[in-house]
Amino acid sequence: MIQLQTWDTSLLSLGHGTKRLMFIGAVHGCYEELVTLLADAKYNNYTDQLVFTGNLVSKGPASPAVVDFAVQEHASCVRGNHEDRIMLAYRDLNSHLVARPSADEDPNESTSAPPSPGGPVVNSLNEESLPHGDYIDRKFAKALTTEQASYLASCPVVLDIGHVPGIGHAVAVHAGLVPGVDLENQDPMGIMSMKSVDLKTHVPSRDPNGTPWFKLWNAYQSVQPKRDRSTVIYGHDAKRGLQMNQYSKGLDTGCVEGGKLTAWVVTLETAQKSSQETISVKCKDYRGLKGKGKGWDDLPYLPIKEDEHGGIGTGHFR
Repeated sequence: MIQLQTWDTSLLSLGHGTKRLMFIGAVHGCYEELVTLLADAKYNNYTDQLVFTGNLVSKGPASPAVVDFAVQEHASCVRGNHEDRIMLAYRDLNSHLVARPSADEDPNESTSAPPSPGGPVVNSLNEESLPHGDYIDRKFAKALTTEQASYLASCPVVLDIGHVPGIGHAVAVHAGLVPGVDLENQDPMGIMSMKSVDLKTHVPSRDPNGTPWFKLWNAYQSVQPKRDRSTVIYGHDAKRGLQMNQYSKGLDTGCVEGGKLTAWVVTLETAQKSSQETISVKCKDYRGLKGKGKGWDDLPYLPIKEDEHGGIGTGHFR
């Protein structure tokens, strides 16, 4: 697991060719909606840099297509709680311990996975169960290609983007951050799963009924010297939906449950100035897939086709 990764600052240089940063909320395998969103946003891979805020995979109908697209486009990403579960299952399936098949799995089917990035192939099984990965997580992990697994493993828990014109220092994570704690010292599990923070202890929690972490974050940033303030771009919290505060931008709008898929698009205008807008598209409701072992390789897909100018359009689906 990579805790912290600093973005290549050249990607933010207008001279490099980047004109827009496109931060995208939880895709959850909703490939068709992702293509529609990018077409609506007039995405162009020559001038736009994609940043996925975690949970690219799981729940939806076409996770491999989403990951393949992210690889193809050299998209930046952060590790979400679903990527974390799948990569833990992937690691376990490639270790000397292999999880026993669940009631939903064929006991005669191999529970080994493709080789882990840089690791050996493990074909032998034993009877010791593993703590990580339920049936669906293992199904996903077993279906990963080496390239897909390498990409997901490369997604850091925290992506330190650096200075963005018109915004200041920016950081991308999946769920949230605790104010006043250095990025390298933040709890990675909290970063991938928090929804609230205890006001007395500042300990993060998954409890959605506590004090939202972003309220504490925005209050803290507002009293810091301007040069020390940071804006967090995140996903994860679909129940609260779009949350656009001064120093936090929450982009999970519940696509996989029939909500919307949202992008926050930052257009770089000068070295000191940018404009921002949110773009959303309506999604189908895929909750019927949950718990049925689908969501990784059950539905066929066609790769996105780009035009000669690097742009994409819709209509590339079976």
